[in-house]
Amino acid sequence: MRLFVGKKEEKVKDLFFKHLEKIQEGMDVFQEVIELYLADQLDEMKEKVQKVSLFENQADILRRKTISVMYEGAFLPNLRGELLALIESVDKVMNKVQSVAECIDFQRPKIPEEFREDLLKQNHLVRETYKYLKKAVETLFLNIEETNSYILKVEELEHKEDILEKDMIKKLFSLDYLGLAEKLELRDLFSQIGDIADRAEDASDMVAVIVLKRRVK
Repeated sequence: MRLFVGKKEEKVKDLFFKHLEKIQEGMDVFQEVIELYLADQLDEMKEKVQKVSLFENQADILRRKTISVMYEGAFLPNLRGELLALIESVDKVMNKVQSVAECIDFQRPKIPEEFREDLLKQNHLVRETYKYLKKAVETLFLNIEETNSYILKVEELEHKEDILEKDMIKKLFSLDYLGLAEKLELRDLFSQIGDIADRAEDASDMVAVIVLKRRVK
């Protein structure tokens, strides 16, 4: 079952998909930000942070275009309202990615060696969480019967990220050689990266509500 039937609905779908892809591009560059920062390649890292900001701006433009087309009369009013809320929620993922990238650039926190692998694993889980949110939204438009499997995957990956994040913070505060200020700075970084996955799950929950209301018998 598909959610759209006319030209306006098709245009909304195409714009929404471009928005999703732009966020994916931003998340891919954010991975490079972390890798370059851990490698102490700070000039290259800063360039990637600027690229993340560029993708955030482009995603915002696509979000506004999508909303504009929806207000022209695409979809029935109830579904239109749900989709408007959904694209705003998805956009918050990119906003958080930009915020964390800038936080790394501005604060330049010292990452102890024992957290470097964990940090990369955490961001991998965050990216995977978003990847399945993207699939959930795409199938919502293309084949709603398949959407629930991707929603469940989002929940599973966000849960794994949450467990890892808590383990990282627990380990962090067990270290004697770091001062409290350093621990708090790193805890904030780990939590902010985790917030990206939380926002992806929030958007996925909205998808789940849309599917529930239109469950195929």
